[in-house]
Amino acid sequence: MPQNSNRRRKAAGPARPTYLQSEDSDKVMSIVLALMSEVSSLRDRIDTHERLAQAGLLPTPDAVDDFRATPDVLAARESQREAYIKRLLRVVLEDIEPERRSDPATPVL
Repeated sequence: MPQNSNRRRKAAGPARPTYLQSEDSDKVMSIVLALMSEVSSLRDRIDTHERLAQAGLLPTPDAVDDFRATPDVLAARESQREAYIKRLLRVVLEDIEPERRSDPATPVL
């Protein structure tokens, strides 16, 4: 089958938004945010393992998947997650803070 050299190499539509100085910086930030999400999920699973063990239960894959966190556990995890995000994105948040003070419509991470 002959190749059509007129085919688009990228998806049609608006370009991806750029938030930082360069497109490469945005790509790195996307990777960092994806890794942060994975680490956050792993921290929740470790917390589940610890809570099951503390209750004298075996932390089997099924027990971990079936665990239902109480509202107190969810609140504690959310608090830890917010502190984690603030620690890792401190530099970005510091840059946004002056803008947010001058323009209340600026989103907060």
